[in-house]
Amino acid sequence: MSPYSPGMVTMKKQSMAILLILLSLPLLLDCRGRRYRGGENTREFEFLYDGKERSYYLYVPETLKPNPDVLFALHGGGGDPGKMMGLNHGAFDELADKHGFIVVYPAGIENQWNDGREVPESKAHSEKFDDAGFLLAIQDRLKKDYGVRKSYFTGISNGGFMSFRMGCEHPDRVDGIAPVTANLSEYLFEKCNPRGVPLLLINGTEDPLVPYDGGYVEVLGRKRGKIRSTDDSVRKWLKANGCPAPQDFSPAVYDTRNNDPDDGTVAKLMRFDCSVAVELVRIEGGGHTWPSGRPYLFEFMIGKVSNELDASRKIVQFFELDR
Repeated sequence: MSPYSPGMVTMKKQSMAILLILLSLPLLLDCRGRRYRGGENTREFEFLYDGKERSYYLYVPETLKPNPDVLFALHGGGGDPGKMMGLNHGAFDELADKHGFIVVYPAGIENQWNDGREVPESKAHSEKFDDAGFLLAIQDRLKKDYGVRKSYFTGISNGGFMSFRMGCEHPDRVDGIAPVTANLSEYLFEKCNPRGVPLLLINGTEDPLVPYDGGYVEVLGRKRGKIRSTDDSVRKWLKANGCPAPQDFSPAVYDTRNNDPDDGTVAKLMRFDCSVAVELVRIEGGGHTWPSGRPYLFEFMIGKVSNELDASRKIVQFFELDR
């Protein structure tokens, strides 16, 4: 007779399943996030900034426009430039080849950005790394080397929060931001002054890590900073630019997409009445994911990937990098 009851056996199996999932995460991240590692025009650079060795990957297409624009693509927490490249199947590099702009993939120290939240467990936050200064230093290098004209910032999660920080604190150096799965943090909300900075925000309503309606970012049961809601983040941007900030966003919807009914999501695209471009893509049913990107972890952990919208192409179009 077995010394274990059926309930104990079930719990043991569940524990083993969870352990196997956790042990397999590095492999999953490597296989699913690194399939694209950059083309032959991708180069890695290192330099000393603020007493620390910092690095970034740079993609320069064969055909480059005179005084080109640059797109900063910021990885999420625990990620790196390679995973950011692979997240969208190398779409930014393909679009750079087609339209003649530069893409830069910076690396956060220990895979994290000091993004304007308060997360004591993160070295980037607790030691107050000057990540904004690091990104601006890259911008200075690109202006010198390539005569870069405009600089745009996008990123997922931690990289999305960092994009918000750049727009809030350096509106004179930032020509537009496009955070994905991120909102304004409580820390940044009151002091944010993004006057003149266009915003495209892409968020899923069923994001299990970064709540669409605000609250605390939570990863594996640990709180990682308090944030405002998606709607509040958009209203803050509108008010800072002297524009109406409606309570009801329904009139702002200009397109609804449900091209892939099997993915369980619907994309609502909104455009607001403002002299500065402000748009929101609300992915109803979407998770902590990059629309039309790689499902880098299990769905029960990060939610659904929407195929209603190609986030990479939408970002390039919003910034007018395709002109």
